[in-house]
Amino acid sequence: MFWFNLATPVVMVVAVWIAYQVGKRSRDLQQSQPTGDLSNAKQVVEDLEHISQQVRRSLVDHHASIVQFKERISALGDQAGSEAWQNLAREADQIMQPTMELASQIAHAYDDVRRQTNQLSAPDQLRTDRLTGLSNRRAMEDIMRLLFEMKGRYRTRFSLAMIDIDGFKQVNAEVGYARGNQLLKAFAALLDHTVRDTDVVVRFGGEEFAVVMPETDLSGAGIFARRFVDAVQRDLSLPTSLGVAEATDGDTIQSLVSRTDSALYSAKSSGGGCVFQHTGRHIELLTAGEVAVSALNSAASHSAASHAPDTESQHEPLRS
Repeated sequence: MFWFNLATPVVMVVAVWIAYQVGKRSRDLQQSQPTGDLSNAKQVVEDLEHISQQVRRSLVDHHASIVQFKERISALGDQAGSEAWQNLAREADQIMQPTMELASQIAHAYDDVRRQTNQLSAPDQLRTDRLTGLSNRRAMEDIMRLLFEMKGRYRTRFSLAMIDIDGFKQVNAEVGYARGNQLLKAFAALLDHTVRDTDVVVRFGGEEFAVVMPETDLSGAGIFARRFVDAVQRDLSLPTSLGVAEATDGDTIQSLVSRTDSALYSAKSSGGGCVFQHTGRHIELLTAGEVAVSALNSAASHSAASHAPDTESQHEPLRS
């Protein structure tokens, strides 16, 4: 029992650090090459240059052989006897052999190019949304799987927010897909700026996004959600609906996503531009006043540990 009490804070720090690394990945990718890690890209370029040089040398040698062969034919002319033509035929066979080898070499070179090109998209790019540079659903499931393991073993907490831009299909119809993609990028950048470094921001699909928030209870998720609704309306004039839920003991990845998505659906069904939360028993509208009261109550209950929240800089009022 003593070991558990001593180890739990340490494990929480480790869990938050891992979440930070996953959440930070999207920010790093936006500041780096869109096709992958710079050092990996340089290595690929060097490999491709080496392959092209080998093929080029083979082509030069082969071209010289063909030129010599043509000169021999011209020199023989009408005076060539049967023995000369037989030698010429054997030489033709000798030229054809490197031709076949060159064809095989080019085929292998193509395979190398394809293999090296594939390296540019692995492994990080398999977990990154190409348009926004955010994490994708695969990365989201990875971090949620880890957080559920930490929750089961060390009683840590985390919450999930699902976010949807209201009426975005109409926006695409009015301004076109190119402008729509620009808005999605701006929306993603604002969302990434609003969260903490330890949060994982995900493009869930289309105009739907998600945020995984380690060490965050339901009231903390509500603080973030209300603040982001106001920020996106102010900065981008885009009405946005959010659903939030905290992971419970009986949850799985699928059930937590489903509960949060149900809260999001309720927000959109009510007209959009609002936040609904799934408490584990029911779904309810979360108003700005309720968020403020929840934050004050949480701050009061943790004042002895000096964990009162600063709602301007963080959205997590309860940190164990």
